[in-house]
Amino acid sequence: MEKLIAMASCLVVSGLMTASCAPAAAPPKAAAPSPKSTAVAPASPSASPRAAAARPGGILKHAALQDEGTFDLHTTGRNLPGEQVGLAYSTLLQYDPEDGRRIIPDLAESYQISPDGKRVTFLLRKNIRWHDGRDFTAGDVKFNFDRWMKPPEGVTITRKEIVAPVDRVETPDANTAEVYLKYPSPFFISGIALISAIMLPPQYLKDRKTMEYNILGTGPFKLKRYSRGATIEYVKNESYFIAGRPHLDGVTQYIIPDEAARFAAFRTGQVRTMLFGSTNISPSHAQFLRKEVSDKVNVARVPGLTLGIVHMNVGLPPFNDIRVRQAADMVLDRKKAIDVLEGRGEITGPMVRGTWGLSEDELMKRPGYRGVTADDIERAKALLADAGYPRGFQTEAIVQNANTKEMVYVQDQLKAIGIDMSIKVVDVATLEKRYVARDFSITFYGPGQPLDEPDLHLAYFVTGGGRNYSGFSDKLVDEWYREQSRTMDMAKRKEIVFNIQRRILDQAAIPILLHRLYDVPYWKCVKGYYPEKQVGAFNNVKRQNIWLDEGCR
Repeated sequence: MEKLIAMASCLVVSGLMTASCAPAAAPPKAAAPSPKSTAVAPASPSASPRAAAARPGGILKHAALQDEGTFDLHTTGRNLPGEQVGLAYSTLLQYDPEDGRRIIPDLAESYQISPDGKRVTFLLRKNIRWHDGRDFTAGDVKFNFDRWMKPPEGVTITRKEIVAPVDRVETPDANTAEVYLKYPSPFFISGIALISAIMLPPQYLKDRKTMEYNILGTGPFKLKRYSRGATIEYVKNESYFIAGRPHLDGVTQYIIPDEAARFAAFRTGQVRTMLFGSTNISPSHAQFLRKEVSDKVNVARVPGLTLGIVHMNVGLPPFNDIRVRQAADMVLDRKKAIDVLEGRGEITGPMVRGTWGLSEDELMKRPGYRGVTADDIERAKALLADAGYPRGFQTEAIVQNANTKEMVYVQDQLKAIGIDMSIKVVDVATLEKRYVARDFSITFYGPGQPLDEPDLHLAYFVTGGGRNYSGFSDKLVDEWYREQSRTMDMAKRKEIVFNIQRRILDQAAIPILLHRLYDVPYWKCVKGYYPEKQVGAFNNVKRQNIWLDEGCR
């Protein structure tokens, strides 16, 4: 067991990518773990040789997509709010902005894992202040973990898988937080480095349930002004706890919902970076930039670790019947879905192909993945007839404006078996509320994750999972999910994860259309920004390393 725990503490991203392991600074005696425990002090972010060349000053101009439903990253099921507000916040650990495979310090300067793998001790920095001047302490860490585990009445935590292994948090002193786990977890350290694991201010939330549109953190930038529908303006945090950071004087995010206007603003240099997401830029616009202005602009192709899925509400007719779900699933042609996105996607199961995903050869044996034949359509119609819908049925889909083309594709595919689906476009805030309340029949959803990690991706399919908006529940999937989450042996864990995915596909739990790929454009005069070196999306949104060279000032 000790050998496995030692290995786990030096590995991130599900055992694939190594973190730096060096002797840890000694914690206070009251919190000192056993001499046999694993001590890990990730490399300091200030050690980068690139930092010496940075030129301070300037305002980074960034294009955002839209106003989001909330700025509370613990309660939102969407990733884009993290990009909008992440630069104002901190996490205990973080992914290296220059190499997303490594975990480095943030609020915690080191952590230690006990020999049994069930206690993680975080030693906090001593010079951290909230933007309102209050000291950040271990008590704030405990407050956030307690909020994740036992949210206030009426508050839904959407990323609860991050704290699923946690039993309790103790604070022997102001700079030490001891996190006690219910079981050794191969995911926990990776999880608390995610941007969705930001530390929120107890002093603000003491008398309020959520942050709503308020921002108060410990990060490199402070909110100056939020003009809804127009801009989010940040200024440099002069009291930031990492010396010499941030380099920028500020960041201004321009909210530009229209794709053509967003591209025009980027192409002409009115903005220098764009949102990190599947809807940031069209494939044709990305191709134009690669061909025509490659001397000034980079366009990184990044695996989004984002699925394109169809949520069907299994708590309400007709989708509470597995035969209806299976009928719909088998006529959704995955190759055509990729065509809709102009090739910016690939066929996948519940987890993207690679370490944890099912092979393309295995997936291509399934209807919908191998294409849709006349026999598939007849079989799907027979399933609907058996379920009591020989002539099909009518239903209404809800979707945000950014995903209308995907929903129109689903509408066209389901029409072949008599499912007459109308489409209602709603704003993001309304969409999130209806998802949480399960007030919908069918929808298209693009959930993304910052890591190729089973605890994150498979939570969509687990009973009570944070973003399991369909309400799907299967006892065997739940049991296997708990088992893999506790399995430190990677080969054994992979076998369980494969079985979970096969079960999910057989149940037509939530049809998965594709894995999205991202094109991320940025001007070359934006330095210290490396989207192509990240694993997935949305890990590095703090912008503390970015600086502007000539041409961007």
